Amino acid sequence: MVGQQPQQQQQQTFKSLYRFGLFFIAGSLAAFGFHALTQTSPWTLLGWRLQLRQLHHLPTAHYLQTRDEFAVYSVDELNAFKEFYDKSVSDSVGASFSEAEQTNIKEALGALRLAQDMYNAGKDDKATRLFEHALALAPKHPEVLLRYGEFLEHSQRNIVLADQYYFQALSISPSNSEALVNRQRTADVVQTLDERRLLSLDEKRDALSAIHETHSALRRAKKEAYFQHIYHSVGIEGNTMTLAQTRSVLETRMAVDGKSIDEHNEILGMDLAMKYINASLVQKLEITLKDILELHRRVLGHVDPIEGGEFRRNQVYVGGHVPPGPNDLVILMQRFERWLNSDHTNSLHPVNYAALAHYKLVHIHPFIDGNGRTSRLLMNTLLMRAGYPPVIIPKQQRSKYYHFLKLANEGDIRPFMRFIADCTEKTLDLYLWATSDLPQQIPMLIQTESEGGELAKLQSHTAQSFAELYDTSSGSGANAVP
Repeated sequence: MVGQQPQQQQQQTFKSLYRFGLFFIAGSLAAFGFHALTQTSPWTLLGWRLQLRQLHHLPTAHYLQTRDEFAVYSVDELNAFKEFYDKSVSDSVGASFSEAEQTNIKEALGALRLAQDMYNAGKDDKATRLFEHALALAPKHPEVLLRYGEFLEHSQRNIVLADQYYFQALSISPSNSEALVNRQRTADVVQTLDERRLLSLDEKRDALSAIHETHSALRRAKKEAYFQHIYHSVGIEGNTMTLAQTRSVLETRMAVDGKSIDEHNEILGMDLAMKYINASLVQKLEITLKDILELHRRVLGHVDPIEGGEFRRNQVYVGGHVPPGPNDLVILMQRFERWLNSDHTNSLHPVNYAALAHYKLVHIHPFIDGNGRTSRLLMNTLLMRAGYPPVIIPKQQRSKYYHFLKLANEGDIRPFMRFIADCTEKTLDLYLWATSDLPQQIPMLIQTESEGGELAKLQSHTAQSFAELYDTSSGSGANAVP
């Protein structure tokens, strides 16, 4: 025992020296690393930190696409139908450019360089016009989308639109590292902004719900909105009736000189469909395929009673969009019905749910005619079940409406959902204004992008409509809206 004590002391001394040596080596390496970093330029050090941050937040499918939420076909089916299905979906990645497109791209890149020069010189107005010119020339070029998005984000503080362009750049070029980094920076911020917007809509809906349905101003507002809804919905499809003529047809059932029979019947069909919604669909827990067919039967019944409530039997073409073939309609509509009543939809905000349902139905395009009107009526049915009023999509924003549907076909549904949210808010504002102490300034029902003097005409027309609203007694038609 006594002989083992010096041996144990030697072992402890060796361990202490070994630990000290390791500590010294580690300290030396740390000091060397710190010295190297401090000698590095600030830009290099910032780049090193950004690289670490990018490695920590690796891109996921969330940044690449949002199509799963609303896709009509599965990915496998899209690949199988690639030859004839929606070109904007199947050929958006890796498409080759024609000679004319290459010429436009060269000019666009030149405009892009000038735009950046103007921006660096502090001439934002000129930079904006040059960026817009470049985008018009090459709307599918990732470099144009990225640079314009960065300008919008940093100069114009429009992070929502910037994120939309980053998303488009990723859709065209999924491996684009700049687009990935930019989208990682904006995606969560934009999602938060969208969620706040929806909460604001809920607050306005609740404020409207607090007004008793017997309130005389509310009843008059509902009657006027009923006319407005039909007028704008048929107007989007090309009906030339004015608001006053639309009201006359609905109230008197008398013909308007100089207008076609079909234009009269489109208005009467919408009237029947909206009364059917109020009588049968608003209180239903589930919307079935039969309900959608009955809705369409009323929309088209006066115009084409043979096709009303029946799936189309021919292939149709809608601008650049090629809807599914007639042989696919039954199974696609059955899938749509299941989605419409699934547990998943209960987790969606009512405005997003209604917008998605609208898009899905109009994308399938199951009918030979009346798809847009039926989709908008279905959307409003879902909104009304959630306590919202029927949303008015103004015919003056027809081009914007179709543009956002086109963007949805290309893979990004969010601009269309935001557009529906905008229309929802303006409709809520109309009701809240009509039931409040009247301010001096009459709010615009819709901010249009009309050309020339159309905006002034619409302002005058809106003021007249509201004046008529408060001169109208709450008679027939007031009970035909929620």
